[in-house]
Amino acid sequence: MSYIKYLSYNYEKIIKELLNHLQIIGTALPFAIIIGVGIGLLISKNRKISQIVLYIANILMTIPSPALFGIMVILLAPFHMSLGKPPAIIALVIYSLLPMIRNTLVAVKTLDKRMIESAKGMGMTEFQILFKIKIPLSLPIIMSGIRNSVVMGVGVATIGYYIAAGGLGYFIFAGLSRGRYEMIITGVILLAILGIGLNYLMLKIEEVITPRGLKIK
Repeated sequence: MSYIKYLSYNYEKIIKELLNHLQIIGTALPFAIIIGVGIGLLISKNRKISQIVLYIANILMTIPSPALFGIMVILLAPFHMSLGKPPAIIALVIYSLLPMIRNTLVAVKTLDKRMIESAKGMGMTEFQILFKIKIPLSLPIIMSGIRNSVVMGVGVATIGYYIAAGGLGYFIFAGLSRGRYEMIITGVILLAILGIGLNYLMLKIEEVITPRGLKIK
């Protein structure tokens, strides 16, 4: 079967699995941002705690993705959610934490201390300093961590095929087991386009939300 014929016969399956892949990433990303950036901001004032949290996040990051997906299947089995999207989404959230926590810490710790002291001298509360100074000035570095997590998540989400979560991993792994090169090529091309496209989208979002004075022309 030629590659064009394969696409014409299976376009509905291709669209379905592409949407499944996007759903896994799109569901995991908001949770990962809230948890990762939130933890980074909370621990930024305590060096010892931040080192411990980063150490734990590094350990989680080094767990091979198939092993982490398997752990999620076992942990979620008592809740009857061992297969499908839930374990894939949770595993993806865990993998996304390290870049977000690390970049948030770096962004906050590299802020000019004199700026923070000036804000305190003007009578600003910690809440105001966080949302009016720290977060806006840290956005470029924080967004870099988010962007890295998104691109990495495109690849990690392919493992979801093994736990019935669907996604573009179907074309790669099923294609390998069946010796169907047109399936493998379809999966590879779509993953590459998705990774590049989401990276470009995150760059545009970063450009929109970054304060004008921090943009590099």
